[in-house]
Amino acid sequence: MELARVVGQCTATVKEPSLAGQKFALVRRADEHGELIGPVEVALDVTGSGPGELVLMVRGSAARQPSQTRQLAADLSIVAIVDELAVGYPPRANTGSAPRRSRARAAGRAS
Repeated sequence: MELARVVGQCTATVKEPSLAGQKFALVRRADEHGELIGPVEVALDVTGSGPGELVLMVRGSAARQPSQTRQLAADLSIVAIVDELAVGYPPRANTGSAPRRSRARAAGRAS
């Protein structure tokens, strides 16, 4: 998944028939602070996002995985609207507890 910001909309009156009724958004990739870092791209929008909103988008075959985009000619899809980003959590104090065992050992298998 990639973080992006919706910067506009795209209207296409003549298109692949499977895309009839679909909404297209203009997006630019964004960094962890929401600052724009990429070129403008067109994405299929199944979330109803609007200009200025921070979104998550997927590319390639992943763009056709959501139920609303299956069988569509899509290479870039918006799949979520971001409510909040929390970057740079403060360091956590060491609790002094023993490190967690691997899943294999926890399940009783030797590693």
